[in-house]
Amino acid sequence: MNRPLTIAFAMLLSGCAYDVQTTSGAAFVAARDANGIRPIDADIAAIAAVEPNLHFPARIGVARIVNGQLTLPSADEGALLVEVGARNAALGDFVQVSPLIAALVTDSDPSGQQERYRQTSGQVVQDIRKTAARQHLDYVLIYEMGARSRETDTPFALADVTLIGGALLPTRNIRVAGVGQAIFLDVRTGYPYGTASVAEDLSGLGRSFGGDRRAEALRERATDKVFAALIPEVEAMLGDLLTRQ
Repeated sequence: MNRPLTIAFAMLLSGCAYDVQTTSGAAFVAARDANGIRPIDADIAAIAAVEPNLHFPARIGVARIVNGQLTLPSADEGALLVEVGARNAALGDFVQVSPLIAALVTDSDPSGQQERYRQTSGQVVQDIRKTAARQHLDYVLIYEMGARSRETDTPFALADVTLIGGALLPTRNIRVAGVGQAIFLDVRTGYPYGTASVAEDLSGLGRSFGGDRRAEALRERATDKVFAALIPEVEAMLGDLLTRQ
């Protein structure tokens, strides 16, 4: 096994990973095999035909998803994001994607009362892109956090993790795993430049659940723990992209 694959598998085993993409859609569509032709369906070609266009410094939106809703970062998350911006000034300015502006430019309801807003993760992402466009943002970093449990019924439910698909499941024997996921998109084209994921062992917190007030406090602690673990992966992803512009 070559070194890059070894590193990738090691990251998965440790419950964290990031990936970046700067490949050409035109090259993908035009690729030829040994016989000089590689058929491609028209709808797949249309999806693939998008080009990277990385330019830093830029205006970068930050969008937080909870249960299919665009929400503002918590105070602790906001503080960590400010630190990320300070450490990565070469990337540009980080700006919160506003749920209020989302309500103005889309049919979404930031309160989450409209079922349409919670219909699909794809619609949420499209609403975020529209909102980011109104705020004149170049790229957007979308993130969400949730939990997965090996038990069928558990009070430890941070949120539904739907943005990037199935949650990153650690190979370790973890009964309750906190999951954080992020994706970095081009607002104009929707090009996905990178993703980052973490899985944190929250079994100790899960065993401590009691009353509703106690449960809410533990959810906040769990969310902070997952987000703190996600930040290094996000920074590594953005740093990698900075070198590729």
